[in-house]
Amino acid sequence: MPFAWSCNNNPTGPDGKSTDPKDQQIQQLQAQLATKDSSVNNMFSFINQVEDNLNVIEASQTKITASKKGGANEVKGDVKESIEEHIKNINTLLEKNKEIVAKLEKALRKSNMKGEALQKTIDMLNQQIAQKDAEIADLKVQLEKLNFTVQELNAKVVDLGAQNDQKNQTIDQQTVQLNTAYYVIGVKKDLKTKGVIVGEKVSTKVNPENYLKVDIRTFTEVKLNVKKAKLLSTHPEGSYELVMNGKMIDKLLIKNAKSFWSISKFLVIQTD
Repeated sequence: MPFAWSCNNNPTGPDGKSTDPKDQQIQQLQAQLATKDSSVNNMFSFINQVEDNLNVIEASQTKITASKKGGANEVKGDVKESIEEHIKNINTLLEKNKEIVAKLEKALRKSNMKGEALQKTIDMLNQQIAQKDAEIADLKVQLEKLNFTVQELNAKVVDLGAQNDQKNQTIDQQTVQLNTAYYVIGVKKDLKTKGVIVGEKVSTKVNPENYLKVDIRTFTEVKLNVKKAKLLSTHPEGSYELVMNGKMIDKLLIKNAKSFWSISKFLVIQTD
Protein backbone atom coordinates (compact mmCIF):
# COMPACT_ATOMS: atom_id res chain seq x y z
CA MET A 1 0.00 0.00 0.00
CA PRO A 2 2.75 2.64 0.74
CA PHE A 3 4.13 2.01 -2.80
CA ALA A 4 0.69 2.24 -4.38
CA TRP A 5 0.02 5.53 -2.65
CA SER A 6 3.32 7.06 -3.65
CA CYS A 7 2.68 6.20 -7.29
CA ASN A 8 -0.83 7.65 -7.31
CA ASN A 9 -0.41 10.79 -5.23
CA ASN A 10 -2.35 13.09 -7.58
CA PRO A 11 -5.81 14.62 -7.61
CA THR A 12 -7.02 12.62 -10.65
CA GLY A 13 -7.97 8.98 -11.04
CA PRO A 14 -7.10 6.62 -13.94
CA ASP A 15 -10.06 8.01 -15.97
CA GLY A 16 -8.71 11.57 -15.70
CA LYS A 17 -11.46 12.68 -13.32
CA SER A 18 -10.81 14.30 -9.98
CA THR A 19 -10.34 11.85 -7.13
CA ASP A 20 -12.80 12.14 -4.25
CA PRO A 21 -11.01 13.76 -1.24
CA LYS A 22 -12.48 10.98 0.91
CA ASP A 23 -10.70 8.41 -1.28
CA GLN A 24 -7.43 10.30 -0.85
CA GLN A 25 -7.93 10.32 2.90
CA ILE A 26 -8.63 6.57 2.89
CA GLN A 27 -5.46 5.95 0.88
CA GLN A 28 -3.44 8.03 3.33
CA LEU A 29 -4.86 6.10 6.28
CA GLN A 30 -4.12 2.81 4.55
CA ALA A 31 -0.51 3.90 3.98
CA GLN A 32 -0.16 4.89 7.65
CA LEU A 33 -1.61 1.54 8.77
CA ALA A 34 0.78 -0.33 6.48
CA THR A 35 3.73 1.53 8.01
CA LYS A 36 2.53 0.68 11.52
CA ASP A 37 2.01 -2.96 10.52
CA SER A 38 5.57 -3.05 9.22
CA SER A 39 6.89 -1.67 12.54
CA VAL A 40 4.92 -4.24 14.53
CA ASN A 41 6.13 -7.06 12.28
CA ASN A 42 9.74 -5.94 12.74
CA MET A 43 9.32 -5.91 16.53
CA PHE A 44 7.84 -9.40 16.58
CA SER A 45 10.67 -10.55 14.30
CA PHE A 46 13.15 -9.28 16.92
CA ILE A 47 11.27 -11.15 19.67
CA ASN A 48 11.27 -14.38 17.64
CA GLN A 49 15.03 -14.09 17.03
CA VAL A 50 15.71 -13.74 20.76
CA GLU A 51 13.46 -16.69 21.61
CA ASP A 52 15.10 -18.86 18.91
CA ASN A 53 18.55 -17.99 20.28
CA LEU A 54 17.44 -18.82 23.83
CA ASN A 55 16.22 -22.22 22.62
CA VAL A 56 19.58 -22.92 20.97
CA ILE A 57 21.39 -21.87 24.17
CA GLU A 58 19.16 -24.19 26.21
CA ALA A 59 19.96 -27.10 23.88
CA SER A 60 23.71 -26.37 24.09
CA GLN A 61 23.55 -26.29 27.90
CA THR A 62 21.87 -29.71 27.89
CA LYS A 63 24.57 -31.16 25.60
CA ILE A 64 27.37 -29.73 27.77
CA THR A 65 25.81 -31.17 30.93
CA ALA A 66 25.52 -34.58 29.28
CA SER A 67 29.11 -34.43 27.95
CA LYS A 68 30.79 -33.64 31.28
CA LYS A 69 29.16 -36.44 33.28
CA GLY A 70 31.62 -38.87 34.80
CA GLY A 71 34.28 -36.55 36.20
CA ALA A 72 37.44 -34.82 34.99
CA ASN A 73 39.35 -38.01 34.07
CA GLU A 74 36.66 -39.06 31.60
CA VAL A 75 36.47 -35.82 29.60
CA LYS A 76 38.20 -36.87 26.40
CA GLY A 77 39.80 -34.60 23.85
CA ASP A 78 37.02 -34.71 21.27
CA VAL A 79 34.38 -34.18 23.98
CA LYS A 80 36.37 -31.26 25.35
CA GLU A 81 36.50 -29.65 21.91
CA SER A 82 32.75 -30.10 21.54
CA ILE A 83 32.10 -28.43 24.90
CA GLU A 84 34.40 -25.54 24.00
CA GLU A 85 32.50 -25.06 20.73
CA HIS A 86 29.14 -25.05 22.54
CA ILE A 87 30.41 -22.43 25.01
CA LYS A 88 31.71 -20.28 22.16
CA ASN A 89 28.32 -20.42 20.41
CA ILE A 90 26.50 -19.62 23.66
CA ASN A 91 28.68 -16.53 24.22
CA THR A 92 27.95 -15.35 20.68
CA LEU A 93 24.19 -15.92 20.99
CA LEU A 94 23.99 -14.13 24.35
CA GLU A 95 25.70 -11.06 22.86
CA LYS A 96 23.38 -11.18 19.84
CA ASN A 97 20.34 -11.35 22.11
CA LYS A 98 21.45 -8.25 24.00
CA GLU A 99 21.93 -6.37 20.71
CA ILE A 100 18.53 -7.52 19.38
CA VAL A 101 16.70 -6.50 22.58
CA ALA A 102 18.41 -3.09 22.41
CA LYS A 103 17.12 -2.72 18.81
CA LEU A 104 13.65 -3.79 19.94
CA GLU A 105 13.61 -1.16 22.70
CA LYS A 106 14.76 1.49 20.21
CA ALA A 107 12.04 0.47 17.72
CA LEU A 108 9.38 0.66 20.42
CA ARG A 109 10.52 4.15 21.47
CA LYS A 110 10.47 5.38 17.86
CA SER A 111 6.96 4.05 17.21
CA ASN A 112 4.03 6.10 18.39
CA MET A 113 2.24 3.08 19.78
CA LYS A 114 1.18 2.45 23.36
CA GLY A 115 3.48 -0.48 23.96
CA GLU A 116 2.71 -1.67 27.48
CA ALA A 117 2.38 -5.30 26.37
CA LEU A 118 5.53 -5.09 24.25
CA GLN A 119 7.42 -3.42 27.10
CA LYS A 120 6.44 -6.32 29.38
CA THR A 121 7.76 -8.74 26.75
CA ILE A 122 11.03 -6.80 26.55
CA ASP A 123 11.37 -6.89 30.34
CA MET A 124 10.74 -10.64 30.30
CA LEU A 125 13.39 -11.19 27.60
CA ASN A 126 15.90 -9.13 29.58
CA GLN A 127 15.19 -11.27 32.64
CA GLN A 128 15.69 -14.46 30.63
CA ILE A 129 18.98 -13.18 29.21
CA ALA A 130 20.18 -12.20 32.69
CA GLN A 131 19.22 -15.65 33.99
CA LYS A 132 21.15 -17.32 31.17
CA ASP A 133 24.17 -15.12 31.91
CA ALA A 134 24.15 -16.36 35.49
CA GLU A 135 23.65 -20.02 34.47
CA ILE A 136 26.51 -19.89 31.94
CA ALA A 137 28.79 -18.19 34.48
CA ASP A 138 28.06 -21.05 36.91
CA LEU A 139 28.62 -23.64 34.17
CA LYS A 140 32.00 -22.12 33.33
CA VAL A 141 33.03 -22.39 36.98
CA GLN A 142 32.12 -26.08 36.92
CA LEU A 143 34.08 -26.64 33.70
CA GLU A 144 37.15 -24.88 35.07
CA LYS A 145 37.16 -27.48 37.83
CA LEU A 146 37.50 -30.07 35.04
CA ASN A 147 40.74 -28.38 33.92
CA PHE A 148 39.20 -26.16 31.24
CA THR A 149 40.96 -22.80 31.00
CA VAL A 150 39.35 -19.41 30.58
CA GLN A 151 40.83 -19.19 27.07
CA GLU A 152 39.42 -22.59 26.12
CA LEU A 153 35.97 -21.53 27.25
CA ASN A 154 36.18 -18.28 25.26
CA ALA A 155 34.90 -16.67 28.43
CA LYS A 156 34.80 -12.99 29.17
CA VAL A 157 35.96 -12.48 32.74
CA VAL A 158 33.16 -10.23 33.94
CA ASP A 159 32.34 -9.12 37.44
CA LEU A 160 28.64 -10.00 37.66
CA GLY A 161 28.15 -7.26 40.24
CA ALA A 162 29.57 -4.65 37.87
CA GLN A 163 27.44 -6.08 35.05
CA ASN A 164 24.31 -5.70 37.14
CA ASP A 165 25.30 -2.14 38.03
CA GLN A 166 25.63 -1.38 34.32
CA LYS A 167 22.22 -2.88 33.61
CA ASN A 168 20.68 -0.87 36.43
CA GLN A 169 22.31 2.29 35.10
CA THR A 170 20.91 1.58 31.61
CA ILE A 171 17.44 1.01 33.07
CA ASP A 172 17.69 4.28 35.01
CA GLN A 173 18.67 6.17 31.87
CA GLN A 174 15.79 4.65 29.92
CA THR A 175 13.38 5.49 32.74
CA VAL A 176 14.51 9.13 32.71
CA GLN A 177 14.12 9.24 28.93
CA LEU A 178 10.62 7.77 29.06
CA ASN A 179 9.58 10.35 31.66
CA THR A 180 11.12 13.39 29.95
CA ALA A 181 8.88 15.96 28.24
CA TYR A 182 9.29 19.51 26.93
CA TYR A 183 7.20 22.67 26.93
CA VAL A 184 7.33 26.22 25.60
CA ILE A 185 5.14 29.27 26.19
CA GLY A 186 5.00 32.36 24.00
CA VAL A 187 3.09 34.67 21.72
CA LYS A 188 2.51 33.58 18.14
CA LYS A 189 5.21 35.84 16.68
CA ASP A 190 7.94 34.51 19.02
CA LEU A 191 6.92 30.91 18.47
CA LYS A 192 7.12 31.41 14.71
CA THR A 193 10.52 33.10 14.97
CA LYS A 194 11.89 30.15 16.90
CA GLY A 195 10.42 27.73 14.36
CA VAL A 196 8.22 26.10 17.01
CA ILE A 197 5.14 26.69 14.86
CA VAL A 198 4.69 26.95 11.11
CA GLY A 199 1.51 28.68 10.06
CA GLU A 200 -1.04 27.70 12.70
CA LYS A 201 0.47 24.31 13.59
CA VAL A 202 3.35 22.97 15.63
CA SER A 203 6.36 22.28 13.41
CA THR A 204 7.22 18.64 12.78
CA LYS A 205 10.90 19.62 12.97
CA VAL A 206 11.47 19.83 16.71
CA ASN A 207 14.47 21.57 18.21
CA PRO A 208 14.59 20.68 21.96
CA GLU A 209 16.73 23.79 22.58
CA ASN A 210 13.58 25.91 22.12
CA TYR A 211 11.82 24.05 24.94
CA LEU A 212 12.16 23.62 28.68
CA LYS A 213 12.76 20.02 29.76
CA VAL A 214 10.64 18.53 32.57
CA ASP A 215 10.07 15.23 34.38
CA ILE A 216 6.44 14.27 33.83
CA ARG A 217 6.37 12.36 37.14
CA THR A 218 6.64 15.61 39.10
CA PHE A 219 5.57 18.26 36.57
CA THR A 220 1.89 18.96 37.34
CA GLU A 221 1.25 22.58 36.34
CA VAL A 222 2.44 25.53 34.25
CA LYS A 223 2.08 29.04 35.66
CA LEU A 224 0.61 31.40 33.02
CA ASN A 225 -1.12 34.50 34.46
CA VAL A 226 -2.32 35.66 31.02
CA LYS A 227 -5.60 36.79 29.50
CA LYS A 228 -5.48 34.30 26.62
CA ALA A 229 -3.94 30.86 26.26
CA LYS A 230 -4.45 27.91 23.97
CA LEU A 231 -2.65 24.62 23.49
CA LEU A 232 -1.27 24.20 19.98
CA SER A 233 0.07 20.71 20.72
CA THR A 234 -2.34 17.78 20.98
CA HIS A 235 -3.35 16.47 24.41
CA PRO A 236 -6.47 14.46 25.31
CA GLU A 237 -9.47 16.35 26.66
CA GLY A 238 -10.03 15.82 30.35
CA SER A 239 -6.32 15.30 31.06
CA TYR A 240 -5.76 19.00 31.78
CA GLU A 241 -7.54 22.20 32.84
CA LEU A 242 -6.91 25.91 32.32
CA VAL A 243 -7.50 27.32 35.80
CA MET A 244 -8.98 30.82 35.95
CA ASN A 245 -8.31 33.52 38.54
CA GLY A 246 -10.88 36.22 37.88
CA LYS A 247 -10.45 37.23 34.25
CA MET A 248 -6.92 35.86 34.04
CA ILE A 249 -5.81 32.34 33.19
CA ASP A 250 -3.77 31.49 36.25
CA LYS A 251 -2.22 28.19 35.15
CA LEU A 252 -2.44 25.01 33.15
CA LEU A 253 -3.16 22.12 35.51
CA ILE A 254 -2.21 18.60 34.36
CA LYS A 255 -4.82 16.30 35.91
CA ASN A 256 -3.68 13.02 34.38
CA ALA A 257 -0.01 13.00 33.37
CA LYS A 258 -0.06 9.59 31.65
CA SER A 259 -2.98 10.58 29.43
CA PHE A 260 -1.78 14.17 28.90
CA TRP A 261 1.61 13.14 27.47
CA SER A 262 0.35 10.02 25.64
CA ILE A 263 0.09 11.71 22.22
CA SER A 264 2.97 14.17 22.35
CA LYS A 265 5.87 14.81 24.72
CA PHE A 266 6.07 18.43 23.47
CA LEU A 267 3.68 21.01 24.96
CA VAL A 268 3.21 24.30 23.09
CA ILE A 269 1.14 27.09 24.68
CA GLN A 270 0.29 30.25 22.70
CA THR A 271 -0.62 33.25 24.85
CA ASP A 272 -2.23 35.63 22.37
